[in-house]
Amino acid sequence: MSFLDDIRNKILIHDGSKGYMLQRMGLKGGECGENWNLTNKDAVREVYRAYLEAGADVLQTNTFPGNRIHLDRFGLGDKTYEINYWGARLAKEIAGDRAYVSASVGPTGSLMEPLGDLSFENACEIYREQVKALADGGADIINFETFTDLSELRAAYLAARDVTDLPVICSLAFETNGRTLMGTDPFIAVNVLKNLGADMVGANCSFGPEHMTGIIESMYRAGGGYLSVKPNAGLPSVSGNDVAYHETPEHFADLSAGFVKFGARLIGGCCGTTPDFIKALKKKLSETEPLPAAERTAVCITSDVRYINLEDLDKANIYRIDAVNDRTLYEALKNNDFSWAEETALDLAAEGYDAILVNMYSVGGDSGLLANVIDRLQWYVKDPFIIETNDAAALERALRIYRGTAGVVVNNSSDDGIGNVAEKYGSVIISRNI
Repeated sequence: MSFLDDIRNKILIHDGSKGYMLQRMGLKGGECGENWNLTNKDAVREVYRAYLEAGADVLQTNTFPGNRIHLDRFGLGDKTYEINYWGARLAKEIAGDRAYVSASVGPTGSLMEPLGDLSFENACEIYREQVKALADGGADIINFETFTDLSELRAAYLAARDVTDLPVICSLAFETNGRTLMGTDPFIAVNVLKNLGADMVGANCSFGPEHMTGIIESMYRAGGGYLSVKPNAGLPSVSGNDVAYHETPEHFADLSAGFVKFGARLIGGCCGTTPDFIKALKKKLSETEPLPAAERTAVCITSDVRYINLEDLDKANIYRIDAVNDRTLYEALKNNDFSWAEETALDLAAEGYDAILVNMYSVGGDSGLLANVIDRLQWYVKDPFIIETNDAAALERALRIYRGTAGVVVNNSSDDGIGNVAEKYGSVIISRNI
């Protein structure tokens, strides 16, 4: 039986926090906890074993911030592979055939362009390195968690698909306003990630279980399928360098059991949770029957913060960026002159358009040009994009970096591979008469 088969048939229990447990065992503030995978293997094994004995069906690796960017801050970047490999291998030693091993992968800690200097492809490179080490170490699942930037999570997912065929969970952290820090709501997150091919989606961290209920219900109603849910142990109090969580294991378990009615099939704990929380959760859910997940019904094109239903496109206010007929624009694009992009974005915001059509059909030239156009525009424009081109290679480069679910115009007489590329990236096929 595989993890995905089990998830279809029953509720599985994820484990809880690693850092919080390691701090109890002597990990000091400012110390790299992931390095304990090399320097204090017995302690890491002990944490894994405690969660297994508490009833966890899935053990999560001690590798959450184990990417090269983070490890470089401790002078450990050259040990990225070893730290992640051993994080997974130690978990596998303890799990044996009693539990699955979930490779914990968090954000890089750097902002994506244009807010920061981390490019999409550089992010992919960082995640490929970490995911490969975790897969080599014996992980059964890749679990991307606590992401607040949908663009970075997309990069992580695509990187994973470059190096492994393991099941992938994509989990975001949300603010009290129901959106991620970068403004993505649960509906858009579900649509983008499920269209892209994520095996499971969900939410973690995001305060305590009572604060996460609305998020999980929204994911359920968006057709998120079987969801992964890992709340914190309530809201912490901070005194100096000390962080304390006041939620009780029993209350946490009672509240978390409510996620089952919204399609949750993998439930565990995040910050502040311990084996006692997992034991209480296991007891609470031991006789709980899983419920069917809601299916997605609406077909949408999205950016990372806005969407429009496909059925509404015929009456939508669409702005057209036409490099086919506007040769001045085309020459500017070829010369990497994007000085018009910010001004165009301001006009778009003022006019209230519903979607943006970028037409580069039969333009020819460098296959990276379309991707450059899409990438620069999405820095400023928050409306969903529709793309028209007959260059499949150009389309693939553009869809790879597009932050949402794009619409792709397909010529019915000959799609030149366009339809296949659109399907690969979960895009929505649109007839050419828009």
